[in-house]
Amino acid sequence: MNNNRIRLEDVERKVPFEVPEGYFDRLPSEIQARIPVHQEHAKPLISWSWQRSVGLAAALSLLLVLVWVTYPETQGPLGQEPLSQVSDEAIIQYLEEQNISYYDLSEHQVVQGAFATDSTVMHYLDGLDEEVIRQQIIDNTPVLETI
Repeated sequence: MNNNRIRLEDVERKVPFEVPEGYFDRLPSEIQARIPVHQEHAKPLISWSWQRSVGLAAALSLLLVLVWVTYPETQGPLGQEPLSQVSDEAIIQYLEEQNISYYDLSEHQVVQGAFATDSTVMHYLDGLDEEVIRQQIIDNTPVLETI
């Protein structure tokens, strides 16, 4: 092991550099003097030409056409008028093609609102055989198992 360690207490404390008189007072003015007063504007790296303008216009036009063609059209609400001209058979056929059951329709508020009064329900049940109605109620009533 080397025991020749330098101890900081033994080192002589002397500043090896000297600053000229008034150096820090003159430094800001010397720096300002080196900065040019009027700087020239830097030239752009890419020059703009009419070919670039035409190319940009063509690209933007192509983009606009693509958005116009692919943007889906929105359809507003139809209201009551067009649907009143559709027959019940056509509506039932459409619902069957879409695999929408009567049970799925009964969960919608519009259908529930249509059957809100007893007279509406009675109107739709009028003419049906009572035995068919009883059988439907029995078939669709959940069976509670007793323990």
